[in-house]
Amino acid sequence: MDLFGIKAHEEEHRDAHLAIRRLVEQVSQLSIDLGQTRMEVRKLSLKIDGKIDADDVDPAMVGVNQAIADARVKLQEVAVAAEENWNTLSEQLEDAVDDVNDKASSLSEEDG
Repeated sequence: MDLFGIKAHEEEHRDAHLAIRRLVEQVSQLSIDLGQTRMEVRKLSLKIDGKIDADDVDPAMVGVNQAIADARVKLQEVAVAAEENWNTLSEQLEDAVDDVNDKASSLSEEDG
């Protein structure tokens, strides 16, 4: 029996928690991929240091560099979105708990 709608709220909370967890996992994977790419770029940089001009770099490397920059922007956007979702979820949880407490108090006052 769900008198105060707590089960539905718990399901929403669990779903939101899982969504945030997936976002965190995706951000972590992006961070790992970014680190690997940085290491590869650094290795190449050490190999070619002073040997070629920037204009001679393979266009694919330029594309990789742009992809890394895009990944950084997306990573920042995901972090902001996760924070906003968490704040919204937290506020909704507080409101629901306050409502339950108010209803419980009003019921106990009616009984008393």
